[in-house]
Amino acid sequence: METTGMQEALSALETRGARAFDPAGCDCVRALISRAQSLPERAGALLLVRAGAHLERLSSRFEAASARTEERLIAAEGSYGELPSERAALARGEFHRVGRSLRRIDRVPASYGAAQLTRASHERSRQLRAQEYESAVSELVTSIVLARATDVVPEHAGPYNPLRIASDLLTRMRSVSPLYLGAQLKRLEELAGMLALPELPQQPQPPKAKVAPPRPSRPSAKPVRGTSRQPRVRAAGRTPNAERRPRGRSAS
Repeated sequence: METTGMQEALSALETRGARAFDPAGCDCVRALISRAQSLPERAGALLLVRAGAHLERLSSRFEAASARTEERLIAAEGSYGELPSERAALARGEFHRVGRSLRRIDRVPASYGAAQLTRASHERSRQLRAQEYESAVSELVTSIVLARATDVVPEHAGPYNPLRIASDLLTRMRSVSPLYLGAQLKRLEELAGMLALPELPQQPQPPKAKVAPPRPSRPSAKPVRGTSRQPRVRAAGRTPNAERRPRGRSAS
């Protein structure tokens, strides 16, 4: 098979849902074809053989999975009525999703009528539309935040300017994972809302009990060992005999 025919066969298979069924397999075949075109004729022919083998295996697996899933879907529709969401997923090649949905339906009691099952299917569709709407709103908010962050950067800002650093960081986060950037912006929004809340009033603290100051220590009357006792100083005009005179007697 030539390169053009192989590319057309792969594109037709992807249109039928092979991209959703096995994205890695489709990328592998496309990479082999692209590599074969850039190599010399002999080496490119060898790669085209490998690409053709991969394409045949991918096509056979896709056809087998599609047939099995369609048989299960036909049996479920015979018991519960039409299942439009599962039929649309089958057309897109989302066989795993259809299988999970059919397993949930098989667990439904037999008394669960087709009308109730249809309402449940509509409810799931409504939830999916709500999720898609929230995703679109998150992407719009992210775009607005990035535009504002880029607009506030000064014209002649250097590489170490904090506004330029923040703007470049947000742009790189969006290029790597828009979902992660949206989650971080939502957290920052919640944190800003918490910071805007009023502070709690301070509770009055009970008065502290007064503590009496420590009493000063009195000097000891006894002399400290190793020191000499100081001699007493006698008052002027008194003699030793007068000091020894007994009390209670008058001088004759």
